[in-house]
Amino acid sequence: MRNIIPYLERDLQKKMVFVTGPRQVGKTTVAQQLLKKLGGHYYTWDSAEDRERILTKSFLHDKRVVLDELHKYDRWKNFLKGTYDKFHEQLQIFVTGSARMDVYRRGGDSLFGRYFLFHLHPLTLGELMYPHDINRPEHILTASHQDDSATHEAFAQLTKFGGFPEPFFSASEEVHARWSIQRRELLVREDVRDLTNISLLSLVEHLLLLLPSRVGSPLSINALKEDLQVAYNTVRQWLDVFENLYITFTLKPYTTKISRSIHKEKKMYLWDWSQIKDDGARFENLTASHLFKAVTLWRDLGYGDFDLTFIRDRDRREVDFCITKDQKPWLLIEAKLSEIRPDETLASFADRFDVPALQVVSRHGVSKQTGRVRVVSASSFFTLLP
Repeated sequence: MRNIIPYLERDLQKKMVFVTGPRQVGKTTVAQQLLKKLGGHYYTWDSAEDRERILTKSFLHDKRVVLDELHKYDRWKNFLKGTYDKFHEQLQIFVTGSARMDVYRRGGDSLFGRYFLFHLHPLTLGELMYPHDINRPEHILTASHQDDSATHEAFAQLTKFGGFPEPFFSASEEVHARWSIQRRELLVREDVRDLTNISLLSLVEHLLLLLPSRVGSPLSINALKEDLQVAYNTVRQWLDVFENLYITFTLKPYTTKISRSIHKEKKMYLWDWSQIKDDGARFENLTASHLFKAVTLWRDLGYGDFDLTFIRDRDRREVDFCITKDQKPWLLIEAKLSEIRPDETLASFADRFDVPALQVVSRHGVSKQTGRVRVVSASSFFTLLP
C-alpha cells in the first residue's frame, strides 16, 4: 500500500483528486487499490474503447471513476470543469497523468478550487518501512533515528535498483537493465514525440544519456549544446520537456533576491537515480530524491510552504541541500559517502542561518552531534522522511 492512499481517499470525498508522476511509478496500481477499496471504474485515454466512453460520458452512472492520462485530450480542462460542476454531488473523479498537469495548457477555463493535486514519487526508505502514514515536517527534527538489518537491506536495494516498483521489487540486474532500456525508449519515442514537435529524437536520447554524468553539478547548457552540436535554446527546450515528463527535477540556489535565483545555474537530478554510475553522484541523487519527495508531499498536504534548494556563495562554498519554509532556511543537509567529520562549510552556514544541519552519510551505524551539525546514517535518517 502506498502511503498517500489514505489521503487520496479522504480528499476524494471533497473534490476531484489529481495524481501525477513519472511513467511506471505506480499511478495505475494506486488507482486500482483505491477502486478495490471504494468501488468504481477505471478508464484510460490510451484505450480507444475507453476514450469513447469518456467523451460520451457513459461513466456518469458510476459513483466513482478514474480517468487515466486524460490530459492528452486537448480540452481536458473544460471537460472536467463541466462534468464536475454538474455532477460533483453524485460522482467522485480521480485523474492521473504521467506529465505535469500544467503542461497541457491548450485553452480552457481554470479548475482552481475544484481539485486536490498529489505527486506520486518513486519508493523511498520511509515509505517502505512505514507505508501507512506520512510524517509531518517537525517529526524529522525531533524523532530518533531507527537503524536495523531490514532497513539496511532496503537501503541497499534502493541504492542499486532505484525506487520504481518493477526493478526494485524484482531486485534483479537483468530485469533492471531491460526495464531501463525500455523505459528510455518509451519516454523518447512516445512521450517526447506526443508532447512536442521535436523531430530529432536520436539527439534527445543522446541528451538523456549525457545527464547522469551531470547530476549534482551546476547545469551548463552551453556545455551540453557543444556536446550535441545544437542551439542553446534547443537544449533548454529539451531540458524543460524532461522536467515536465518527470525525467529530471532541478533545484535553484537559495537566495533572498528572486532575480538572482532565476539567472543562477540550477542543479539537476534524475527521478531514476539507478541510472547513475558514479557512487557519490548516485548517493547525492538518492538523498535529493528523498528530500524532494518530502517537501513535495508536505506542500500537497498543506503542511506548509516548503521547498528544496541548495546554497552556494561567491567563494563557491556549497551546501548540497537547504529545505526552506516560508522562503527561509529551515534545515541544511550535506550528503557524504563516508566522511563522518562534520563539514566546515555546513557548520558555518548552520551558524549563519541559525538552523539545524545534518550530514547524511552512506555508512551504517553513524550518529553523533557536533554543535549544530548532526552526522547520521542515511539508512536511519531516510526512514523519517515520507
